[in-house]
Amino acid sequence: MRIGESMKKKVVHLVYSMGCGGLEKVIVNLINGSYDEVEHIIISLTPEFEMTAGIIPDIQIFCLDKKPGKDIGCHFRLYKLLKQISPDAINTYNFGTIEYHVTAYLAGVKTRVHSDHGHGGDAQDGLNKKNNFIRKISSYFIDDYVVVSQDLMDWVTQVVKVKPGRRHLIQNGVEVPKQLFEVKGSGSGIKTISTVGRLDPVKNQALLLKAFKRVLDNYPSVRLKIVGDGSEKEKLTKLAQELSMTSTVDFLGYREDVKEQLVSSDVFVLSSHYEAMPMTILEAMAVGVPVVTTDVGGIRHFIDERYAYFVTANSEEELSKSMCEALFRNKKTEDMIMNSYNLVKRQYSIEAMISRYIDIYLS
Repeated sequence: MRIGESMKKKVVHLVYSMGCGGLEKVIVNLINGSYDEVEHIIISLTPEFEMTAGIIPDIQIFCLDKKPGKDIGCHFRLYKLLKQISPDAINTYNFGTIEYHVTAYLAGVKTRVHSDHGHGGDAQDGLNKKNNFIRKISSYFIDDYVVVSQDLMDWVTQVVKVKPGRRHLIQNGVEVPKQLFEVKGSGSGIKTISTVGRLDPVKNQALLLKAFKRVLDNYPSVRLKIVGDGSEKEKLTKLAQELSMTSTVDFLGYREDVKEQLVSSDVFVLSSHYEAMPMTILEAMAVGVPVVTTDVGGIRHFIDERYAYFVTANSEEELSKSMCEALFRNKKTEDMIMNSYNLVKRQYSIEAMISRYIDIYLS
């Protein structure tokens, strides 16, 4: 039975931004899949809203216009807004918003949820003492602490010291087609390698560009699509120029048609320094595109060599070699594609993820 409009609980999603990124895509999926049960409201600290274009229901969206660095006034603005909205629950995301749980507590928000999709702003090991002190203090005001991967669960257990009854592992979910798309053949013509993600140092797209240069030396008809935007765009564009690859690398910026970009690719690549549980890997697996990824963070906690090509972080040689192998279909790659699709369909659907979050909001 669907909850009537007047009975819906209000849930505020407090984010640093709603710009292009995997975390923001999770929020969009969560809202689109549960607006019959919950009234969703977005509050962003900064005026970046590209991903909100994908939200189906007509929801309230606010911006606190946080100033760079410490902005005490932002806490006051949030307090006033929360008192005005009077939500039943608040869900913050990653380190940039965790400190606002004190404000939410003072504003009388009864259910306070925090979701970590990575170490967020830390060194890759998540051992920044100052940041972890803030996390520990904030965790006293958090009712439910959600992480998306087992390595993050180990981290919040052993380092952040979140109490057992408050910890939840909710892995990201993606839309899964009812049947696998027709797998691309290895015939003639231009082949395409793609990556999707914000242009940020942690994503290490510079490594991908250098490895792709090696691929071009052997297969000059291959193209590279880089989907996403961010602070590293100018540096990466300049690097592509220095490597004489401007005619074979497409910087597509933010796109709403990520699924279509993946379907039209022959290989999907992540070259990151760190990932918790990247949505983009699941999205590629769901549409039958073989995955090449650096062996970092929590990726190996949900897939292994049966599902993807793993390479050592920062290794141009290994990355280029695996991209070449994945480009031209063999039995190993075909098995990976089928294994990956079946895994995502079985364990990582959007519906399973949404159900877990709604249980928390409504409890």
